[in-house]
Amino acid sequence: MASRKIDAEVIAQMAQAVATMLTESEAARRCGIEPRHWFEWKSRAGRAGKFAALLEEFRANKIAGLLERVQKSADGVDVKFPDFRAALALLKFQDRARFGDSPTVEINTGNQTAIIIGAGGEAAVMKMLDTIYAEQAKRGQVAPPAAPKQIATAVEVEAERVAPERVK
Repeated sequence: MASRKIDAEVIAQMAQAVATMLTESEAARRCGIEPRHWFEWKSRAGRAGKFAALLEEFRANKIAGLLERVQKSADGVDVKFPDFRAALALLKFQDRARFGDSPTVEINTGNQTAIIIGAGGEAAVMKMLDTIYAEQAKRGQVAPPAAPKQIATAVEVEAERVAPERVK
């Protein structure tokens, strides 16, 4: 496939297609562009950030349109049979995190992943920690594990701090 020139029209078509839930590779092929060519073009001169902003605008307009359809259908405006469920289903597909049936969990890993990768994987981290604890145990610097009675006492102290009238 001969790749077509990427201009403002193609960029808008790409954003429109990606906003309707196509991947960038699928959208590029649909627009007559080799995906490799699209990603190379996007990676130059800060274009990725500009495309992300344009894509965010297209997605916001898509969500606003779906919300408007839900409202019109619920109100019985411009429809033969008022029913918001079809537009609501589209809205759920468009932004499941905000409009889905079940709550979504977002995992933010932060620096822990970088540490594990930098150390050579989980096994290497576990070996390193075992070595550190073994050396501290030889020096007597590791505190013994808390006895069950100590834990129970700590729970009672916390319960008294939170609700002193219930403990007595």
